[in-house]
Amino acid sequence: MNLTKLFLIIKREYLTRLKSKTFIISTILAPIFILAMFLVPILMTNFGGSSNEQVIIVDHAGGVANHLVKLNPNRYINEKYASVDTLRSEVIHGQISGFIVITPKVVNGSEKPELVYSGNGGITFTQSVRSDLQTAIRDALLSKTNVNPDVKSIMERSIHLQTKKLTKSGEEKQNTDMLFVVGYFMAIGIYMAMFIYGSLIMRGVIEEKTSRIIEIMASSAKPFELLLGKVLGVGALGATQFLIWVVSISGITTFGAPFIVHALGGKSTSAVQSANSANMALQMPHIGAGLWIFFILFFVLGYLMYSALFAAVGSAADSETDVQQLTFPITIPIILPIMFLTSVTANPGSTFAVVTSMIPLFSPILMIARMAVSSVPLWQSLGSVVLMILTFLGLMWLSSRVYRVGILMYGKKPSFKEIAKWIRYN
Repeated sequence: MNLTKLFLIIKREYLTRLKSKTFIISTILAPIFILAMFLVPILMTNFGGSSNEQVIIVDHAGGVANHLVKLNPNRYINEKYASVDTLRSEVIHGQISGFIVITPKVVNGSEKPELVYSGNGGITFTQSVRSDLQTAIRDALLSKTNVNPDVKSIMERSIHLQTKKLTKSGEEKQNTDMLFVVGYFMAIGIYMAMFIYGSLIMRGVIEEKTSRIIEIMASSAKPFELLLGKVLGVGALGATQFLIWVVSISGITTFGAPFIVHALGGKSTSAVQSANSANMALQMPHIGAGLWIFFILFFVLGYLMYSALFAAVGSAADSETDVQQLTFPITIPIILPIMFLTSVTANPGSTFAVVTSMIPLFSPILMIARMAVSSVPLWQSLGSVVLMILTFLGLMWLSSRVYRVGILMYGKKPSFKEIAKWIRYN
């Protein structure tokens, strides 16, 4: 293999795509999109205006309506003697959002309360009313039985469990539920990288083949050099884009949350709570250097394995419309680990999780998810890396044999049987 030619191919693939509008736009828009995912819900909640939902409480049991009004005086109105027929008419004409009739049977639990409303509130409205009603009935019953205020405060107190992971060296490390989110994001990030950059290579091969540029390139370099150069060049491009995203998102998480709190802090109590929630959501849990190192390894190896396959598929097709059938066997091993992800993160030490995460084509997604949520034995993580390297070398050899024939074949979409013959050609 001529390293000088290989470097020139890598340089061409990298610089050509680095200057493209698609790369520049996608690199800029991705961090903005992530920021919007956090900001838009908060802005809609706090600046979108109040919904002015009014619910009339007809309290025949006594006490419940007063507790509801205390919980949310802007929503609940206590009208003990209101007529049900009148209230139904007001709901129909949009004068009120709904009404609830509280009877003694509702309070003692022998009868279910009913919210009669226009249906415009949505699931958030009905869930909040349900929660408020449960709290109000509980408080009303406690008040009637003259329960000591200390007992009432004990019942209302919620317990927040803090978890710490104890390592073999005796070191305690914080282990929050956010680590599950981290594992999911890492797995999904690798999944998207394999699809996006693998497809980018496939489309590039098809474009070069249809424009006949590949014929000129094939006369100057070996097919294996062309394939490896394309894979490494696009891989370097992906690493550059990924690094830009990491720096941008880190800046957002570090400096964005305080600005949100400052901007929303003076609006209302709910705005402050939403801003504080955004601040907490933007704060990442502590992630060890080892996890980041393995994430980069799995990211790179996952890309290398599947990019070789996507390049081989691109060389066998004449246009993007011809690749649907050929890409099906490649997409299955990428989609399956996503389907297994919930089961693996729920029980990362199970036999199923261990076995599936050791399968080379599944390892980039499943092993990193396991490592984020649990302590994976070193032999398993290193073993998966070794297996992926061996798998990449084998796939590169197979793909290069398909690539050398496919790039010069025109006018016919080959079957899998024909592609298998290409592999056996000397």
